[in-house]
Amino acid sequence: MVKSVVLVTFDSIRVDHCGFAGYERDTTPTLDRMADEGIVFENAIAPGPSTPEAMPVILTGSHPRSVAGSNCTEFVERQTMLREHMAARETLAERFSKAGYATAGFSPNPYTSRYFGFDEGFDAYEDFIDGSRERLYDGMLNGTLDGLDLQGLFPARVLFNWIQREEVFKPWEAFYDSILEWVRGTDRPYFLWVLLMDTHDPYLVPSSYRTQSRYATYRANWRLWRQGHAPPISERTRDRLVRAYDDTIRYSDAFLDRLLNDLPHDPLIVVHGDHGEAFGEHGTFGHQQRLYEENVHVPLVVHGGSTDTVADPFSLADLPELLLDLAVGDELDVDGTPAIARTLDGERTAIRGRNWKYLTGPDGDAAFDLTTDPGERSPLEELALYELCQIFVNSVVYSDREKRRIGGAVDQLRGKL
Repeated sequence: MVKSVVLVTFDSIRVDHCGFAGYERDTTPTLDRMADEGIVFENAIAPGPSTPEAMPVILTGSHPRSVAGSNCTEFVERQTMLREHMAARETLAERFSKAGYATAGFSPNPYTSRYFGFDEGFDAYEDFIDGSRERLYDGMLNGTLDGLDLQGLFPARVLFNWIQREEVFKPWEAFYDSILEWVRGTDRPYFLWVLLMDTHDPYLVPSSYRTQSRYATYRANWRLWRQGHAPPISERTRDRLVRAYDDTIRYSDAFLDRLLNDLPHDPLIVVHGDHGEAFGEHGTFGHQQRLYEENVHVPLVVHGGSTDTVADPFSLADLPELLLDLAVGDELDVDGTPAIARTLDGERTAIRGRNWKYLTGPDGDAAFDLTTDPGERSPLEELALYELCQIFVNSVVYSDREKRRIGGAVDQLRGKL
């Protein structure tokens, strides 16, 4: 029997802040129930530490070619690369569409907007970008804003959106009815993707979900933004940030409760994080260019089919195949291959096994035993492990160089046409 599939993406959620993973606060009562009744992937690993690094991989099954650097010119190059990646590869929505599914997507995250090709394969796609924001994105991507400090424009856009509760500040309740309207309007099996930004900073929720004062919540968020998500941040502010973050998880969990009650025909509901969120564990806050567990270890729960627990590592790059398989049957095919995570600039790579982790980057190599050292504080000294992992990383680097070489050749050819 073919099942409808609902993919729910929580932006910036780390697995160790979920109740079913052992967290002490009651952040995810609905997701905990779904985990108890469904399939839990204990070691689900995001392909990268931010949305632009993770979601293109999660929806296509392959990593984009890396783009080095971080200045304005290369910032535009990154946007172009993401568009080209989404255009050149078959997306999950396109695959479901070819299988006869109705498809719809809802995402307030500008990095998953139609401007980057995330609408490919969807019959209906809502990215909530219009008006002045639409003109800004058009200018960014057609070159009319070349020469401007585009990274400098984003703080102004963020403030504008905060005031109007748009894009990253649009709460799920603002578009929930639109989701239900679309679902109830289709008479075919459907694939629905919803990305929730409520767990992304700034960590703000309706008053009924706040567990500390409005002053404490806003002041902690203001301090985080004032310092550019960089330490030093006091322990008191950190505690307030964590509490505010947990409140956003609880608020987002209520979305799942509504879905379970309102969606017809008992679809397969798959819940995951696109990447994690750091709170100073290794000197960073938010989702910076790091690949520690707080950055890439995310929840993955499948509800509406069989019940199981998967302890082997599972890369979210394999999510398209998993969803397509589970849509027509309950068989799991997880081979235990170590999961790869990497930064978009190609400078940092992580290899994640079931209970070990290998990191390589500009600051050197490190391997960790996650059973005895879950906080990744004491690197191992087993030379054989480092050598094996380096061989694995070299194969990834070689593949990326080939992608860049081919991409460069295509760009040159385009210039001659």
